[in-house]
Amino acid sequence: MYLHIVSFDIPYPANYGGVIVIFNQIKALHKLGVKIILHCFQYGDRQPQEELEKYCHEVHYYPRSRAFWYQLSILPFIMRTRQKRALLRRLRKDEYPILFEGMHTASYVWRKRLRGRQKIVRMHNVEWQYYEGLSQLAEPVTEKLYYLIESVRLQRIEPKVVLHSDEILTLSTIDQAYYRQMKANTHLIPAFHPNATVECQTGRGKYVLFHGKLSVPDNERSAIWLITEVFSKIDIPFVIAGMEPSYRLQEIVARYDHVSLVENPDEKHMVDLIKNAHINLLISFQQAGIKLKLLNALFRGRFCIVNDPMVSGMDLKSLCYVRNSAAAIKQTLEALINAPFEQSKINDRKAVLGVQFSNEENARKLMELIKFN
Repeated sequence: MYLHIVSFDIPYPANYGGVIVIFNQIKALHKLGVKIILHCFQYGDRQPQEELEKYCHEVHYYPRSRAFWYQLSILPFIMRTRQKRALLRRLRKDEYPILFEGMHTASYVWRKRLRGRQKIVRMHNVEWQYYEGLSQLAEPVTEKLYYLIESVRLQRIEPKVVLHSDEILTLSTIDQAYYRQMKANTHLIPAFHPNATVECQTGRGKYVLFHGKLSVPDNERSAIWLITEVFSKIDIPFVIAGMEPSYRLQEIVARYDHVSLVENPDEKHMVDLIKNAHINLLISFQQAGIKLKLLNALFRGRFCIVNDPMVSGMDLKSLCYVRNSAAAIKQTLEALINAPFEQSKINDRKAVLGVQFSNEENARKLMELIKFN
């Protein structure tokens, strides 16, 4: 059972949303006997990883140039910068099925040279909507313009990708409903994640935690909103943890003695922060995409307070306190901060998460769709 997987980034270390899904999917498929030929694009500070060779039959890397002139392409920048002839040549060496991860990697779906191959595209979200949301959140005019133009290009090319793919995979029920209007062969395969079992601890923690990749505009905006609208008015310890916080966020955190920032924690440190928090407070101003940090908090943490966009398309409201206004969040924090987290809530999580978010079961569902040669 051979399968090509084309990843938009090197999926290890698995330290942000999209690559967490891909890396844990690779592990789950490998465990079930699939021989994975992994293709990934290298850019930024991410380097080739020996860890991937434990789970893949082959691993190939392609440098991704982000030169300005790619902005002039009619293709979205995230797609044009991931077109490599070497990738196309390798894909043509056999007749194995291909799984393209994200719109980012899907520009070869309609190529005549891959005609007759099974081509599956996993949509990590409705990408044009995600970029439209980023354009509204970004502050520098150049960033706003980039995200807006990219959104328009992604929306224009999306029907072509959907038309030429054999199967579309989505991570949420909302995205599934959106793509099913265009293609009947649209399937919900929930996010693969690093949690094998529910590991929540009973009792009490001492702080409230918000975590995420802080360089993402939505996460930075959420953290700043929580500080200024909620924690500036209460004295409960608040910890913000994540990668690449901006100077602006650092400066706002420094104004409050009971608010602290953990910059660039490694995986073990982040897991400890989630487990030891009394409340994982997670909000978002965007509905797009799957919120893996919520899954991590539910598998490992105690109480979870979220807003509606955090749980959209995931059927996890029953396990969370859903609050949307600053006043409601503040009131719920004050009510829960001294309440012990009980075994009955852990049992509720096991009943829901063990069924919907089993990596092994979801890997089997994916394998049923793949036409192995």
